[in-house]
Amino acid sequence: MDNNKQIRKYVPKTESSVSEFTDMSNEIAKQDKNSNISTDVTEEAYQYGFEKKASKSAKKDKKKRFNHKKYRVIFGVIAALVGALIGIVCFGIWYKNYLLSKITYQTTEPEAVITIVNDKGETIPLHAVTQTTRFQYIQAEPVKNYLLIGIDSRSKYYNESGTGERSDVICVLSIDKANGTMKLVSLPRDAYALFPGYEHFYKINASMSWNGPDLLKETVESVLRIEIDGYAYVNFNHMADIIDAVGGVYVNMTPGEVSVANNYIQEMNPNATPIYDYGDGTWLNGIQAVAYARIRYVGNGTYERQERQTEVLRSILDQFMGLSATGKMQAIEVVLESIVTDIDQEEIEKLALEYLPTMADPEIQYLQLPIEGTYNSGMYGDEWSMRINWNATVPYVQEFLYGRTTDFDWVEIPRYAPDLDDCDTDIPLEDLVH
Repeated sequence: MDNNKQIRKYVPKTESSVSEFTDMSNEIAKQDKNSNISTDVTEEAYQYGFEKKASKSAKKDKKKRFNHKKYRVIFGVIAALVGALIGIVCFGIWYKNYLLSKITYQTTEPEAVITIVNDKGETIPLHAVTQTTRFQYIQAEPVKNYLLIGIDSRSKYYNESGTGERSDVICVLSIDKANGTMKLVSLPRDAYALFPGYEHFYKINASMSWNGPDLLKETVESVLRIEIDGYAYVNFNHMADIIDAVGGVYVNMTPGEVSVANNYIQEMNPNATPIYDYGDGTWLNGIQAVAYARIRYVGNGTYERQERQTEVLRSILDQFMGLSATGKMQAIEVVLESIVTDIDQEEIEKLALEYLPTMADPEIQYLQLPIEGTYNSGMYGDEWSMRINWNATVPYVQEFLYGRTTDFDWVEIPRYAPDLDDCDTDIPLEDLVH
């Protein structure tokens, strides 16, 4: 008899016949040991509804497949996170380099020689006329001093040397990274000073016009006896863009200042919106704020003009710190593309992209020069100027920036400046700092 047919005839239909069917399968398998009938019968039996009990090997294979699937999911998630992180890092590096590329760098090759033209018309190396002092300037590693220069230029573009326009704003910004402080020393543009390589005294802002920021930097170092770590300059047209980027500024404007500022606004842009409000907390947009900072013949002339300029600078910082992280980066982009500097890229990266945005509540302390009782001002010859005794000024600047004073080389002072004995040097520094 065909064994396969015999098996099919007795395929069990109910659970009660399982035992009978199994015995028959075993008997037939014994009848033909060389046959594969046992395997075939068993497999066919399972096709008819009998539950097949999984072997230990099958269970292990199933568990292994599950673990492999689980690990693939985990590894996929990790790979996605790593990919996203790499993308963020790469974008951050690209964006950082993009921002830093906006700056106009005035770099000097190591072999290059910076030259100036002195008042005799001679072209000479600047390093050859830079004064070598007997007393060393105060050294404080966390403190960095930067010369900030504002040019009252009608052009939105700079020439390559930075010459041609006088510096209307001259400030030393001192940053103390250890204590998280920022200090500002404002110098009057009409103060007489002796430029390195020159025989005669001139208004300090002329050094920028005649020989660019390098000579102005050396001049400020010479009269204040401090080290300047770099300079950055911007013209007033770009300053308006910077102010707009932080959302405008708030100032204390008087009715008399409104009319004068509106005249400047009309001169700069006849289509610009004039100023209508006044009082403490008056909001100004970029061009309005620049006009306000240029006011000179209201109040105490140059002295109050410096106060207005510092007021605008401090409000810019306050507005900047109030921006969101995205707003800060957008404002920084406008600032960086507006400046020309000799500060190296690495230092700017630390200051603009790392240090400044993370300051929680920065406050700028402000010292305005000249100090009352240390200068004379008026018409001398055919021009109005300030004649400062710089030797009475230096100790105040040292104490303000570093918290101490030290011996320094005597600074040559212009004619008509008061003698040191006639200067008031007993004013407490805290009475001068705003």
